[in-house]
Amino acid sequence: MQSTLGSGGMAVVYKAQDAILGRSVALKTLHRHYAEVPSFQARFRQEARAMASLDHENIVKVYDISQDGEVPFIVVECVGGKDLGSLLEGQDSGRLEEPVVRRMAGQLLRALSYAHRRGIIHRDIKPSNILLTGEGTVKVADFGIARIIEEDDLAGGEPGEIVGSARYMSPEQLRGDDATPESDIYSAGVLLYHCLTGRPPFSGDVKSLARQHMHGEPTPPSLINRNITPGMEAVVLKALEKDPQKRYPSAAAMLDDVEAEEPPPAPRAAATAKPATRRRAGLVLASVLALLLLLGGAALASGYVGSPQDGVETVLNRVTPVEAQAPAPPEPAQQTEEEAQAATGATDEAAVPEDPQPVAAVAERPAREERTALIPVPDVTAYYDYFAADALAASGFEVVYVRDYREGFAARGVTWATEPAAGTLAPEGSTVTVYATPQDLPPRPVF
Repeated sequence: MQSTLGSGGMAVVYKAQDAILGRSVALKTLHRHYAEVPSFQARFRQEARAMASLDHENIVKVYDISQDGEVPFIVVECVGGKDLGSLLEGQDSGRLEEPVVRRMAGQLLRALSYAHRRGIIHRDIKPSNILLTGEGTVKVADFGIARIIEEDDLAGGEPGEIVGSARYMSPEQLRGDDATPESDIYSAGVLLYHCLTGRPPFSGDVKSLARQHMHGEPTPPSLINRNITPGMEAVVLKALEKDPQKRYPSAAAMLDDVEAEEPPPAPRAAATAKPATRRRAGLVLASVLALLLLLGGAALASGYVGSPQDGVETVLNRVTPVEAQAPAPPEPAQQTEEEAQAATGATDEAAVPEDPQPVAAVAERPAREERTALIPVPDVTAYYDYFAADALAASGFEVVYVRDYREGFAARGVTWATEPAAGTLAPEGSTVTVYATPQDLPPRPVF
């Protein structure tokens, strides 16, 4: 043992040295007065199993699990840096700049998306569980109360028990209902709200927090911090919907909106620019931001401590669209006198058609083509089967199911593939086959 890194309600974390590999590690061990309680031992073993099954760059790694007498402990990665809660407390305003929050949120949502695909829900997303390395890498810690969908008998607590930090918990958790991936999305929304405004959306004692999370409406973040962009505010408020079905259907879907760059305000003179021109301008801005994130890792890492005043904004102000105005219409081609007469004759003949039916058919053709337009199949991998069906139906597809077990996916009706595959262009109204696991649990040995 070298030092104490921290202490929570259930465990103590020590810093130690791996004598064999010579690396610093963290030892997480139960408080001694919990060590002999079977239910807490089961929950502690659940944490070890949950964390050991996850191998992701944004999740704290588990190296080993052992026992010192009656006291079990987990050997985990020792993350140098600080947690998000300490970082927020160190800011004069208590908040972070939006580019920093976007980058942090992207890593958090990738970690959650990875865990959700493997049937693991964190259930306690809060600032102290978000660790930040000196290089700016996010590490999600403490899956101690994560519920493994595959194992109801080792769920984190008795039915109806509230486990977690009430300030960041979803309404359904505060009611004592089962947590779902959407519960983690709600908690992530509370976390982003706190990072952008300097305070969580609700405060008070546990009972007051529960009432507000279940029935209260948060103050729009932009009323607290006017620098928040409309797009980022929309992301936070959607994640904070009371009804889980109105939130993002997955962490990956929320990530898409977090990474979508805010379009710059267009000058009046350029209001007539073609849509393609605006798309190209957006691609230029997105490329600049991507380049900044790749080349400016150290700058953004230092931004966690104090975000630079210029940085991204200065570079973006220097970016000009590929085309500032709509291109001039093409000059008409020169015609010979014979060609002009032929064209005039053809126009006169077409002016009064003998049968109006062909004209009606031509008029109907765009609508018919629009109805049968090709649209991409959405990625519904790791959704529950009914959420996958809702997402595909919303995109205009019919759905049929094929049930089969799949390694790495819980036997709880979790989607693991589609036919056609995600991203494939398919006719609107066509049928997509959803491959999902059966809704049962095959027996597994207890850890």
